[in-house]
Amino acid sequence: MMIKALLKKEFIDAIRDKRSVFAALLGAFFTPLFFAGMMIFTLEKSDDVESLYIEINNQEQAPHIVELLAQDDIFHADIPEQGKHFQLDGEKTEHSKISLTFASDFKEKLAAGEQAELTIVSDNSKQESRSQLRRIKGVINNYQGQLVSMKLMARGISPVVMQPLKIVENDTSSPTSKSAMILGMLGVMILVTLFVSSTNVAIDCSAGERERNSLELLLMQPVSTFDVVVAKVVNASAFSVIGATLTIILTSIVIPFIPLHKLGAAFNFDLAFAVSLWLIVLPLAFFAAAFQLTAAFHAKSFKEAQSYIQYTVMVPIILPMMLEISNYKHAALSYLPVVGQQQAISQLFRGELESFTPVLIGSLVTLLTAAALVKFIARSLKSEKVVLGL
Repeated sequence: MMIKALLKKEFIDAIRDKRSVFAALLGAFFTPLFFAGMMIFTLEKSDDVESLYIEINNQEQAPHIVELLAQDDIFHADIPEQGKHFQLDGEKTEHSKISLTFASDFKEKLAAGEQAELTIVSDNSKQESRSQLRRIKGVINNYQGQLVSMKLMARGISPVVMQPLKIVENDTSSPTSKSAMILGMLGVMILVTLFVSSTNVAIDCSAGERERNSLELLLMQPVSTFDVVVAKVVNASAFSVIGATLTIILTSIVIPFIPLHKLGAAFNFDLAFAVSLWLIVLPLAFFAAAFQLTAAFHAKSFKEAQSYIQYTVMVPIILPMMLEISNYKHAALSYLPVVGQQQAISQLFRGELESFTPVLIGSLVTLLTAAALVKFIARSLKSEKVVLGL
């Protein structure tokens, strides 16, 4: 009964500042929309081949190569004297600032079967220039391969001599697993939303109450510190659950608009998938709230608590990233808070989550860790240094 009264008090305090609640839940709306917009833009752009303008000198030496470049939407244009833009049909067009020069004896040496020289000048310090250069060299290398094959055949030699090995690739990935490669980042973003949604509430009911001098008054009442902390954790975790639920619902709405079919991928975000995803992240909401309250209560000021909370939000990003970089693999990782949920979500997206047993064990470990943090905070609140921020 006492915890119920405390929880009611915490919830009323939390929703009193409507701007703070809105800011906390803003990420739940922003994350799926941002992800969908980014993926739609990326996939639509990858499907379109943009025209590339380079300066081609001595074109008469290699008309066939110039024609092949044009077929790949690579055209000649003089490098502008200033800037990167030039006028084309009355419109402002960007130049790659790349020049391709065929040697003056290019055609003669090519006809004689000698090595002909061409020079490409580009600024390789830029990522865009490097990708453009690969595109140009790809056309030239294809022409070179065709030329070698024709010369071998003219001499009665099979072109197979140049390629004694035949590599056959069989892609065993399913449309669902292909989509998982793209949607994998979405799982991390859902975990981040889970942490973000409880930040404002966690700060306000800990460091905020201390600065308003209401925390000391609350602890003077005939209630145990454990009950107080449980009420605060449950209240903060409720906002995490609300944020994660909104994110999952909105994600199910926006995913059909992402053109995954352009990559031969497909994904069915149905009710069963949404419920499974929700059950995986649910225990993490209590851990996130307890973890953030631990950081906030042990800060000496409200501003310091805000700084600590910002670092806790980075946990679901940093931990999976560190494991990915180190390539560390161990069965125990499936049971750790944050890491276990991230791996379970990744397997769920790939359609490889065959058993929920590791998820259940990981959820239990996560809840036990949250309970340990609650006991730690409750014990800390018996100290004047923590209550008064000394």
